Amino acid sequence: MSVGFLKEQSIQIARGLVKGVYSVNKFGYNSDVPSNAFETVWDGSNLYTYVSTPGVATVTSTDTSDDNGGTVQVFGLDNNYNLVDETLTIGGAAGSVTFKRVFRAVMLTANTGTTNEGTISVTVDSVAVAKIVPGKGQTLMAIYTIPANKRGYLVQLDVGSKKDSEHEIELVVRNGVSGNVWQTKSFITVRGGFFEKNYALPIEILEKHDIEIRAKASSTSALSAGFELMVVDHPIG
Repeated sequence: MSVGFLKEQSIQIARGLVKGVYSVNKFGYNSDVPSNAFETVWDGSNLYTYVSTPGVATVTSTDTSDDNGGTVQVFGLDNNYNLVDETLTIGGAAGSVTFKRVFRAVMLTANTGTTNEGTISVTVDSVAVAKIVPGKGQTLMAIYTIPANKRGYLVQLDVGSKKDSEHEIELVVRNGVSGNVWQTKSFITVRGGFFEKNYALPIEILEKHDIEIRAKASSTSALSAGFELMVVDHPIG
């Protein structure tokens, strides 16, 4: 099978022209990766905390005078692990959509200027499930959950660091329903620079399974990381 054919198929999937398949490009950044423990590659500097009780979302900012009144579109899964999204006002009332998972948030309109001035937080069940750091306009979180009746296929993983220190990076997966064991599906060690891994045989990830990239460094560092998935319909029976 030629590289050109595979590229053309990928383009058709990205355009939404292949029935029952869609693409996911997740990318994250952690500005303060520690040396003593793994942290999730996302806009926070800690291990990501998942929602335990599904609920509605609120959106707030640390800079209320500049950001309040802007709007943010929140993407995730409902209590049945089906895809949902909702547009909410920063500093406004809670929404009406129930979220079990949140894996992306994007600013649609800014109250001041062309992006967010403060750190925007999306909160569900008193948990900050997504953050948008100042000036970015959307989340940078290497996190995703496979929806119900779908299968995910991991096709690519990348990491990058401008600091010349040793890094350990792992892509971990768990059954989100049981919330039990995290399994390491890919483990990379890299010293500075950029590394990309393409899977000739994609890794299959089952429905309702959480995916995230975690990292630690030999000395405090900043790290970017991401992964690409093909998500395919897989109905019961």
